[in-house]
Amino acid sequence: MPNSNFKVDLKGIIRLLSDSLYSSDKVFLRELLQNAADAIDARKKADPSYAQGAEGRITVTYRQKKGGAQLIFTDNGIGMTREEIRSFLSVIGQSSKRSDDAVRNSFIGQFGIGILSCFLVTNEIKVLTRSVTEEKPCQWIGKSDGSYAVTESKKQMEPGTQVYVELTGAKYEFFSEQEIINDLSEYGFLLRIPICFDGENQKKILNDNVIPWRRQLSMADEIMSFGEQVFEETFFDVIPLNGGGINGYAYISTRQVSANTAAQHKIYLKNMYVTDDGRDLIPKWAFFTRCIVNFNDLTPTASREGFTKNHKLLEARNQIEKCMFDYFVLLSEMDVRKLKHITLVHNVAIKSLVMENDQIFKLFFPFLTFPTSQGTLTGFQIVNASKTVPVNYCVEIDDFRRLCPLLEGTKSLLVNGGYIYDAGILQKLPKYYKNVKIAVFDTGSYENLLADPPEEFKAKMEGFRYFAEQGLTNVHCGVSFKSFAPGSLQALFVPGEDVVFDQALDAGGFSGFFENFDFGDADKTANGNKLYLNSANSFIQSLSQIHEEELAKNIIQVIYIQALLAGHYTLGGGELELMNKSLQKLMEYALYGKRGED
Repeated sequence: MPNSNFKVDLKGIIRLLSDSLYSSDKVFLRELLQNAADAIDARKKADPSYAQGAEGRITVTYRQKKGGAQLIFTDNGIGMTREEIRSFLSVIGQSSKRSDDAVRNSFIGQFGIGILSCFLVTNEIKVLTRSVTEEKPCQWIGKSDGSYAVTESKKQMEPGTQVYVELTGAKYEFFSEQEIINDLSEYGFLLRIPICFDGENQKKILNDNVIPWRRQLSMADEIMSFGEQVFEETFFDVIPLNGGGINGYAYISTRQVSANTAAQHKIYLKNMYVTDDGRDLIPKWAFFTRCIVNFNDLTPTASREGFTKNHKLLEARNQIEKCMFDYFVLLSEMDVRKLKHITLVHNVAIKSLVMENDQIFKLFFPFLTFPTSQGTLTGFQIVNASKTVPVNYCVEIDDFRRLCPLLEGTKSLLVNGGYIYDAGILQKLPKYYKNVKIAVFDTGSYENLLADPPEEFKAKMEGFRYFAEQGLTNVHCGVSFKSFAPGSLQALFVPGEDVVFDQALDAGGFSGFFENFDFGDADKTANGNKLYLNSANSFIQSLSQIHEEELAKNIIQVIYIQALLAGHYTLGGGELELMNKSLQKLMEYALYGKRGED
C-alpha cells in the first residue's frame, strides 16, 4: 500500500492556537517582534562586518486605511532566500532556528509556528524579504484558507524582512495605535535592539530604557526608581538577582501582602517578555516581592508564555532563592533595623522562610511576632519569658481563645500556635535555644499553667475535696483547686485521655476491634477527667463550711454538670440522670433542711 501524506486544515490549526496555545490575540505582536530580533541576531553571527558596523533596528509602522489599518514590521536582519521561504513559511512547524544547537540557543523562538499567530487577527499575511546572500527580494503571501504564493519582487530593498498585516473590523477597533504601542513596549522593554514606532499620531523609540544591571555602577536610588517605573509602586528595599545567567531585582513591598494574592512579576527570556506569572521561579514564601528578571538559558514552551519544567528551571529557581537568602544574611550583619522592619511588615512570609532554612531561623526568630495570652510578643520576648514562667502553645486557635480568659492575672504564658507556620516554628525553638522550655499545650498542661491557690486555702478545703471526689467516683473525675479568671467561673472541666478513647468507641470508630478485650482494672481517674475548682470564686470559697458528706456530693455533682455545659460538652444519659438526681436532692435539702429520702 503506498504511503500517504497528512492533510492539514489550517483554519483548524488557527482555532487550536487561539483556544489552546496562546492566551490572547495580541501575542502576534510578540511573535513578529521575536522573529525580527532573531533575524538580526542571526545576521550578526553570519556577517562579521554587520556585527561591527551596522546597528540592528526594528521599525513598526502603523497606517490607517479605509475600514481598518495596516501594520508593517521591518527589520534589517538576515532575511530569507526563496528556498527558505518555502521551507520555513510554508511548512507548519518548520523553523530556521533548529539546525544548530549552539546557534539555536541564542534565539527566542524555535518552534516555527510564530508567523501563524498573525492569522489570529487577519486573513492574509504578506512577507517581503531579501536574504543577505541574494540580490533580489522575494514575496510570500499566505491566506488563512491554507493557500500561499511565492513570487520574485521587483521592489528594491536592503537585506531584511517586512511583514504586512491588515487589521479590519473588531481587530482594528481593539488594536488601536495606543494599544499596539503599549503591547510592544511591554514585550520589548529589555530588548537591546531599538524598536522604532512610526504611527499616525506618535513616532518614537519604544524601548530606550536605562537598565541598571547593564551598567557597571548603578546607585541604589536609581535601582529603586527603576522598580517604581516598572511596577508603578513604591518599595521598601531591593534584592539583586544575579548569577547563573540571571539578571534582575526583587523589590520588597512596603505593604502587607496576602499569600493568596498572586504577585505580578516581569519575567523575560533573552530580553523578551514572557510572563508575569512567577510560580515556577519565585519562591512561594517571597510573595511580598515584585520581581523583574531576565533569564538567558531557560527553555520556553511552544506558546512562549511560560517555561518547560526541567533541570534548568529548577536551577534558576534555586539561584533566585539563594540570592534572597544571601540578602537577609547580609542585613543581619549590616542593618538589623531594616531586617526587623521587614519582619514586622511581612511576618507570615518570613515565618514560611524560617521554616525552610536553619540559618534564616536564627536571623529572624527574635523579630517574629506571635499572639499570646499577654498580648502580641516577639520571639525574643517569648524566649526571655520562658526563663521565669511556664510557656505553652496551642496548636488550635479555638483552644487558645478558650484558655486565654483562664490565665488572666496569672504569670503563665500561652502562645497561639494555631496560625500557619507558628506551631512548627515554636516546636523547633528548643533546637536553637537550648535553655528554652516550651511545650505544646495538652490536658496535662493545666496543672502547670493554672495558678495554685495558697496552701492555707487548700488545707481549709481538704475535707470538702475528699467528699467531692467520692461524689464523682462514678464518672471517673478527679477534683483539684486552681486559681483562674474570670472569678465568676466556678469550675473548669478538662477531659482526660480515656474520654477521647471512650468517645471513639461510642462512635464505632474502631468497628468492634476491642470487643471482648480485657483492659484490666486500671485506675481511670489517674489519667481521666479533671474538675478544677476555682479558688478565686466566692461560692467555691464558701464550700469549706460544708461538713455533711451527702450535701457535699450533691453540690459537686451539680458543679460538675454546670462545667460540662459551660465547656460545650455533650451530656449523655448518665450525666442527665446524675443532673436530675443531684438537683432533686439539693431541692429536698433546701425544703426540709436535710437530705431527702431516696
